[in-house]
Amino acid sequence: ILRILKPLGVKVSQIAQGIPVGRDLESADELTLGRALRGRTPL
Repeated sequence: ILRILKPLGVKVSQIAQGIPVGRDLESADELTLGRALRGRTPL
């Protein structure tokens, strides 16, 4: 996905810790999701 989107100028980032792999984002609480998004890193 990164190789396709980066040349198009789309910013791609990885969320920080707090959201387990495979977990549905809709089931994450607001505090955990907020921390994960604030700590994201550009790819």
